[in-house]
Amino acid sequence: MKTTVKLFISVVVMLSLGYLPSSVNQHRDIAFWHVKHTPDSILISYYRFIDDFNAQLNSLTDTTLYLLAINAVTDAQFAWALRLLTNDQAQSALPFWRVSVAQQSVDKRRRLSALLLQSERWDDLTSLAEQHLLPASHAAEQLKLHHGATPASIDQSFASHEGFLLSFSQLQAQPQCQFNVLMMTDHRQGLAKLNAFKIRYQQHPQPSSGSFCFSKPIYLGDSINCQQQPQHAAKCDWQPLAHNKAWPTGFDFIVMMTATGSGNVQGGIMHLNSASYYGLFLHELMHFNGFEDEYPLPAAKQAWLCNQKGLVAPNLFIANDLTPPAGWQLSDSCQTPIKAYKPSHNWSIMQYQQIPLSVHYQQLWLQQITDPSYQPLRFSDYFQQFKAPMNFINKMTKKNIEG
Repeated sequence: MKTTVKLFISVVVMLSLGYLPSSVNQHRDIAFWHVKHTPDSILISYYRFIDDFNAQLNSLTDTTLYLLAINAVTDAQFAWALRLLTNDQAQSALPFWRVSVAQQSVDKRRRLSALLLQSERWDDLTSLAEQHLLPASHAAEQLKLHHGATPASIDQSFASHEGFLLSFSQLQAQPQCQFNVLMMTDHRQGLAKLNAFKIRYQQHPQPSSGSFCFSKPIYLGDSINCQQQPQHAAKCDWQPLAHNKAWPTGFDFIVMMTATGSGNVQGGIMHLNSASYYGLFLHELMHFNGFEDEYPLPAAKQAWLCNQKGLVAPNLFIANDLTPPAGWQLSDSCQTPIKAYKPSHNWSIMQYQQIPLSVHYQQLWLQQITDPSYQPLRFSDYFQQFKAPMNFINKMTKKNIEG
């Protein structure tokens, strides 16, 4: 112990005397060695060799760096905050980077923002942005998406790198596919989920290869108004876009991913929320081609659909004084005196979305879309109701209006 004290005193004396310039490197090395063995001396050594210590903060032990941080050494506070964030201790890091971030370089603030994004610390990123301390970066663009910013404010190179579009420009339908689908969303999580659905579909296209082609996700941000009622069907106000957007030609359907709301199809537009699973996506895709739900339909829909006659969907036969096809079984779709029938006695994906698409229903689906007389209801048909008077319900009677 006495030897350590004597060594410490000798180092302090040498440093306080300034010693010879040619010996500065040696003294610095002694200071670093002494800090490692007697951390309590860190402040004395730090203030004698500030630049050298700041250049090596990341190599200091946790104990040493923490001592500098709690003694209000600005660069050490920031370095300690980054170390805590790297170790998933975002809340503990907050007071350290908050008091030191304004003094940091753009590169260091960019590193901080990347770690905050990794922990999804949206409030912290927002705080940095409000103080004009968030540099142009991947995290800054992600924050814009998180807040539903207008597409025009998103950096084009960022969007390209992340695999989504900001407009319809240069978007072309793919002629090798029977149906082309526009994929859209108004929020950040929707972009990743749409891309995931597209990739999964391409691995196992249904009902056959070349049936559907999906565009890159298109970010709409605040240019569309979608309801935020989790317990209700997802829906958006398409009227302004139907009037003001120059829609690309050759596209048949829209998949719109909202933040909340249950999945449904209306007039060639599928609405899903970003927590949806792939089975629901496939279920709703079949609605595009006229398949009906095999669980009880909404009362308003039963009021007109269940009074029809015969085959009203590839999987639904209304026995209104008619005999159902051989082998068809009662369906729960119509809870009315007039009964409905489905083509299988087993549960199907149209009754429970968690059930995989069966070979039987895949064949029915393929038969439907290859029928020369079949014409699905496209989103362009749906948009006509905003542009010209028409009896939209009658037009939809034997085409799926919603599911």
